[in-house]
Amino acid sequence: MSVNLNRLGAFASVAAGLLWLVVWFHQRLAHGPTEMNEQRIFLGLTWLDSAKFLVIPLILLLIAIVSLYGLRERPGLVGRIGFVVTVVGLIGLIVGTALEFWSFPWGSYEVGFAATLPYWGGVFHALSTLVFTIGLIVFSIDLVRAGVMQVWVAPVLVLGGFTTIFFTPTFLLPSLAWLLLGLALWLRRDWAAERSSRVR
Repeated sequence: MSVNLNRLGAFASVAAGLLWLVVWFHQRLAHGPTEMNEQRIFLGLTWLDSAKFLVIPLILLLIAIVSLYGLRERPGLVGRIGFVVTVVGLIGLIVGTALEFWSFPWGSYEVGFAATLPYWGGVFHALSTLVFTIGLIVFSIDLVRAGVMQVWVAPVLVLGGFTTIFFTPTFLLPSLAWLLLGLALWLRRDWAAERSSRVR
């Protein structure tokens, strides 16, 4: 069961990181590398269009978070609270992202962020990111204490969560964080065995 959860979490996290990387790359070409929106269209999509696909890596990340929780044997109150807050924040982030970007017409920059749904979606997205980050802090501390996750993964995961606050355009850091989390989960079996032998 533990091996299956490791594999599921690792696959979901790596897939989330790779998809996030694709969106980031497209937005670099369509939006431009600076804060100034160059309003280009690449492969028939604006950077607003590619941002719509961020919902997919966020859902995959949710699978990875649930898998991490499943690896935690008999979680205490702190672990349960951290998990619930993390999941609530992440679901809010998914909903906020959909509200923020899915109302934009495909292949067009005619509608801006002053429109009702993008504006309130952005507000909901930002608030959800803060909840998500707070949850990740508590959740990561519990996972490290329980030996489910290596200590170096915790700050990477928290930083990745916090940098989801900005999608206009998106940052690269979440992609790297999800990829590293996937790697850590994939290697966890060997790490856990080594840690157990040291304790003995």
